[in-house]
Amino acid sequence: MPDTHFACRDCGQIYLAGGELLRRGSLRCRRCGTLLWRTRSGRFADPRAFAITGAILLALANTFPLFAVSVAGDHRSGVIADGAAALFGYGGGISAVGGLVAVIAVAIPALDIALTLVTLLYVGARSAAGRSRRLPPGLATMWLWAVRLRPWSMLDVFLLGAVVAYTRLGQLAQVGVAIGGYALAGFVLIQVLLEETLGRQLVWNQIADPAKYAPAPGEPWMLCLDCDLVVGARHANAGAVAGRRRRCPRCGTRLDPRRPASLAFTAALTLAGFILYFPANLFPVLTITRFGRSEAYTILGGVRDLAQAGLWPLALLVLLASIVVPVLKLAGLTWCVVAIRLRSARWLRQRTKFYRFIDYIGRWSNIDVFVVALVTAMIQFGTVSTVEPGPGIASFAAVVVLTMIAADAFDPRLMWDAAAAGRPG
Repeated sequence: MPDTHFACRDCGQIYLAGGELLRRGSLRCRRCGTLLWRTRSGRFADPRAFAITGAILLALANTFPLFAVSVAGDHRSGVIADGAAALFGYGGGISAVGGLVAVIAVAIPALDIALTLVTLLYVGARSAAGRSRRLPPGLATMWLWAVRLRPWSMLDVFLLGAVVAYTRLGQLAQVGVAIGGYALAGFVLIQVLLEETLGRQLVWNQIADPAKYAPAPGEPWMLCLDCDLVVGARHANAGAVAGRRRRCPRCGTRLDPRRPASLAFTAALTLAGFILYFPANLFPVLTITRFGRSEAYTILGGVRDLAQAGLWPLALLVLLASIVVPVLKLAGLTWCVVAIRLRSARWLRQRTKFYRFIDYIGRWSNIDVFVVALVTAMIQFGTVSTVEPGPGIASFAAVVVLTMIAADAFDPRLMWDAAAAGRPG
């Protein structure tokens, strides 16, 4: 493996790593601790096998019911998409939540696994035939979107939501796991194995050798945040003719020294998240009606109900995902934005690690969104038992989406730039 340039996407430090070092395992930034490189594990099979298996299991999970529910001799079952369809019928913000569930639990997972499978098949065929074989011109775009969509493919979060929904359904009816539920669990396991064996940068390096675009000694450079390519100035400026913006020569995305308008965009979305957080927790997220008696549940009320039923692990899970994590994200993003404005160098490394942590965990707050979608679809038994979504779930889903976009838009390198500018020369 030849020497390779790496640049840290969190602090902006550049490195030149030797091939022998890259073969050992992982490489971390000395300045902020961010993972720069991880060698693909050799303990598992070819990732193409996992991608094919994942596609089959995903098809089964979307075709067969997750649960079989019965109340007083009346039976119901539903697939993943039924949760989204059930919310669509309520209109307004609830309908928008249904659209969100359809996108992140049905459409994006299917598109992500399809793009991943096609990319791996082409790259694998090229490796078998030798690097002289040309790849299709659109393959870089396919892999780019597979990587971009990965955080929004949320069937792992959906699986945890299904576990919580299963306990909820068990309080209201007789419930059993169906074929689709087992297929969903299998797909999530395959996803984990695929991530373990994949090596996203290895795929990018198969698409285009990073050495072709590496900066010469002393040459200015830029980092592509989509494919992690360190691009020398001569290559970055090659396509910037006739007023066109600089583009990454490997994946084609826009090249900028820092994310444009990152600070303002993050601050605006974080403020919107703070505003929506209060109605998300004050208004009920669902209402359960049994034999004519209705009871509304807020997010905290649902946690209390699980705890009173003796389901402490699930109560703690929902508390962390739906109460603690959104607060951590809002507070953490605020801390990062304010620190940049103050040009603070205090706790800079810890702040960078905390940002990366909240960026990773933010998607898990969608557990409650999926719980509401599932129980709404499954429990519709007329006067015996029904579940209706409440207005709080629309605000809560908006908080989760806004904070995810805000964290993705934030450029942590700005914290290091501001700290350097604030130090006396």
